[in-house]
Amino acid sequence: MSDYFEYTLADSDSAKPTPDTGFTYLRDKIVSLSKNLNVTSKVYKEMLRALLSEIQLGYINDDSEYVKVKLHHGRQERSVAKKFQENNIILPYSTIFQSGVSSDDNKRRQRHVLIYSSEWNDEIQRAERVVSLCDVPIISQYTLSVWSKYISDLDQISATLRSKFNPDLVLETSYANNVKAFLAEESDISAVEVGDKEDRLIRKTFTINVESYIQSPKFKVTSTGKIIKMNTEIWV
Repeated sequence: MSDYFEYTLADSDSAKPTPDTGFTYLRDKIVSLSKNLNVTSKVYKEMLRALLSEIQLGYINDDSEYVKVKLHHGRQERSVAKKFQENNIILPYSTIFQSGVSSDDNKRRQRHVLIYSSEWNDEIQRAERVVSLCDVPIISQYTLSVWSKYISDLDQISATLRSKFNPDLVLETSYANNVKAFLAEESDISAVEVGDKEDRLIRKTFTINVESYIQSPKFKVTSTGKIIKMNTEIWV
């Protein structure tokens, strides 16, 4: 089950009634505690949910009506193939999935660097100090694919998508409200030739890079150096 972890430095070292509050001692304790925790992270799910919420695609049809394009999560080939089998696909149609994750080395900090911040406590009506190891910077790559029968519709959808990245798209998650996404690449991978009795299918793919962090466990620390609470969800 999930729970919230509480810990005090005095509990781990009864021989020291007044724990050392120096930087090295605090850092070593934070490092030790972080290694022993099975921390869960929903950062990937949160980013995908934010993308699905922010990316709204559409086009103007021949009747001058605005038509929304459905965006579903899933690998493009499997999702579209299943829709065709069910005979219920309506073009244009789009899918998105996470195609890769890489380390953002330009933002990486040195190992075991402590990050200090503050968190307001309504119960005691004051800000409390929060300490953690540095978060892990990552770049998540997402592939967005769009299928259409007509080039004019696909061009409108492409322009609508590009207009959202000016120059970036800001995403809000439960972890942060300023996650930035960038449109990196656009590719036309339509079939040049189609067989007899087959409908022409035009397809474009877009690569979206999302810059974010995988959070490290965060601990609340008193002025005496005691770690009294951790606000990261863990599994026990």
